[in-house]
This record gives sequence, structure tokens and C-alpha cells, in this order.
Amino acid sequence: MVVEVLKPLRVHLRDRTVDLRPGHPTELNDEEAVRLLEKKPDAVRPVLCPGDIVEWLSPALPKQRGEVLAVYQGGTFEVFHPLAEKLCRLPMTWVIRVVTRPST
Repeated sequence: MVVEVLKPLRVHLRDRTVDLRPGHPTELNDEEAVRLLEKKPDAVRPVLCPGDIVEWLSPALPKQRGEVLAVYQGGTFEVFHPLAEKLCRLPMTWVIRVVTRPST
């Protein structure tokens, strides 16, 4: 998963230390990225693009999957929610995995 920090951050991963800088998206494996998003939700966000297929976990429902339709400033994205059967705007902090990215 690609993540971006909102302020400089030094991250200690299992096998290395990484200095993350704003404006420089960094690829981490899903486990590392999810752990970082959980620990620093105010400082880190996933980098999403329309067309990405993501999995998210909300506080009230089981894990869901959908295509990112739009990404907004302020840390939200829009998907067609499979259970609600409507367009929903969700916080990026709920993303637990980017399943696929659109091919170019």
C-alpha cells in the first residue's frame, strides 16, 4: 500500500528505519501500512486513486470492498457501498488494503 505523511515522520519497521516526508508517497507492505495508519491516523494517509479497489473496515460493519470513485481533500474517498447500495463518502482511515490499482 502506498502511504503519504502529512508531516515528517521516522518509522521503525521490522527490518529497517524509514524517514517519511510530506509530498513523497512511500510503498509499504500492507501489514506495515495498516499498523502505521492505526498508530498515526492524524499523520499518515493511504494514497488512493479513482479506480483503485480497496478493502475497508468500519466500526459498525464487517470488512467491505469497493472501487474508489473519487478522492477528496480532508481525507475521504467515495465508493459504491455494497451493503448500503448507494454512494458513500468514507474516511481514508478505514482503508485496510488496496487490492488492485488501475493499469496504465
